[in-house]
Amino acid sequence: MDVVLAFIVFGTAGALWMKRKGRSPMVGFFLGGILNIIGLAIIFFMKDQSGAVPVKESSGSTNQKPTYSGSRFAQDSGKGSLFHYASNSKGSELPMEFAIVDLETSGLEPSNARVIEIAILLANSKGEIQEEYATLINPGNGQVGPTFIHHITEEAVLSAPSFQEIAGDILKKFENRIIVAHHAAFEDKFLAAEFKRAGIKVPPLPALDTLWLSREVVDLPNYKMQTVLQHYGVEEIDLHTALGDVRALNKILPTLINQASAILFPTAHSIMPQVELSGKQKTRVTNLKKGEKGWINSLLEKLPESGSSVTSEIESDYLDLLTQVLADGKIIGDEAKALSKLAGEAGLGRNQVVQLHESFIQQLRKQAEADGNVDAAELKLIENAIKALNLS
Repeated sequence: MDVVLAFIVFGTAGALWMKRKGRSPMVGFFLGGILNIIGLAIIFFMKDQSGAVPVKESSGSTNQKPTYSGSRFAQDSGKGSLFHYASNSKGSELPMEFAIVDLETSGLEPSNARVIEIAILLANSKGEIQEEYATLINPGNGQVGPTFIHHITEEAVLSAPSFQEIAGDILKKFENRIIVAHHAAFEDKFLAAEFKRAGIKVPPLPALDTLWLSREVVDLPNYKMQTVLQHYGVEEIDLHTALGDVRALNKILPTLINQASAILFPTAHSIMPQVELSGKQKTRVTNLKKGEKGWINSLLEKLPESGSSVTSEIESDYLDLLTQVLADGKIIGDEAKALSKLAGEAGLGRNQVVQLHESFIQQLRKQAEADGNVDAAELKLIENAIKALNLS
């Protein structure tokens, strides 16, 4: 309703302006309304990762960092809806075992928006990845928000699990982990709302906000995630994908931790509620590129480390498609996209896809050896397949 009202207001202003210029008021009405919508879209998606507006210090001191309004920073052991934040002054140390989390949502507030993608990366203080998890989420109302930013379509989430279905899987990843996010207040409020909708009472979780942490250890013009990444020389490859964001954050987390004077937590780990695990996932591949390493390598890099288990039906469908794709011994862009779409629909991760590729090569060898004689053409087919699948 607010958008419609704004359209009318800006449209009317545009009509009056055009009338004064001796031009069609109707053109001005629609032009003003359209410009308003574009402006709203820009504001919506320039979701400042700092989540705050800089405010000048009243003291006038040039040595002080700017304060920020409209944001819950992890200062003085602050407590959010779900997260209890670390600080450098109060609390106790915890084992540095992290669950780095990022969400893609259909809007900015959980009162009228839902989570449509989640990624969780488990790592230690050295940045060593222990597990990756990512899935699209069906919001239940068909609304995914601005697709042109996060590239998630209504069609893509239709076959994805609901948040309630995967709530147990998420809680399992969070168990005995420090939750890490950049501008964690955003993840905090959305996760709290989603767990509440699912009827699951989650205890307070110890959390580390890298927005606060980066402000503590380095002086930058702003503390958007992209700015912090650039400062530390980390390129964010898959912007506005949950998996891409947690991977990028994991690359700078060890440095931020090492530069911090202290990281203390007001809350210890709690026993998580026992919720059934579903194992359901729907993964996705974005920005698929051939690059120097080839299409298949790009596909594998875009997938989370692990995904749903491979059923016999999924195996059959994937190997059938792979047979068609490798009929000429090579893989081109559209074929790689078809494979990535099938892998995503099945919720497969990198490990599962590699296993399927290895199974395909084994089948080729068995077929070639069935008559006891592997001829040159069969050998060439196997060699081309191994090369195309980066298994050599």
